[in-house]
Amino acid sequence: MMRRWMAGLGLLLAMVLLPMVSVRAADADPFADINGFVGKTWRGEGTGPDGKPMVDLSRWEWALGGRAVRITHILADLSYGGETLVFWDKPRQTLIYHYFTTAGFHTQGVMRADGPGRLIAEEDVAGHPKITKVRSTMVIKDGTLTNQAEFLSEGKWAPGHTITYREAEKPDLPAFPKAR
Repeated sequence: MMRRWMAGLGLLLAMVLLPMVSVRAADADPFADINGFVGKTWRGEGTGPDGKPMVDLSRWEWALGGRAVRITHILADLSYGGETLVFWDKPRQTLIYHYFTTAGFHTQGVMRADGPGRLIAEEDVAGHPKITKVRSTMVIKDGTLTNQAEFLSEGKWAPGHTITYREAEKPDLPAFPKAR
């Protein structure tokens, strides 16, 4: 009799508590780790893979009615830029993204939190003559974003760029040079 009562209580608790757990999980904001950067323009200074200084300007904005984040970036010298669309892949429970560049190649990757203020991004590259994968670590701290990347080329990982972004004074990006 006691076992039946305990089983009934267990079933009742499960029926009451499980829907609450599901609602809380469903309510979690998948963009929580990058929310502070959306709606702003960022200026990044760092070094490129060749070791030379570079300045990158990027604009983060909500897209698709808040279901995605669009990141548009362009180097200050207008030599290179691209657009990224970051989207929550609910079945896989991860942020995915697609990146398209002015250099004619594109990437597809996943982004995941690796502790407070730390994101890891891994992407496959298509259409680049040498680079086949990119791995990036992004650290968000005190209003800055530091991005350090590595490139897989000819089967070997090599250091890529390191850039530290701060909020830009001007919200607008320069226009991409016309291709046609």
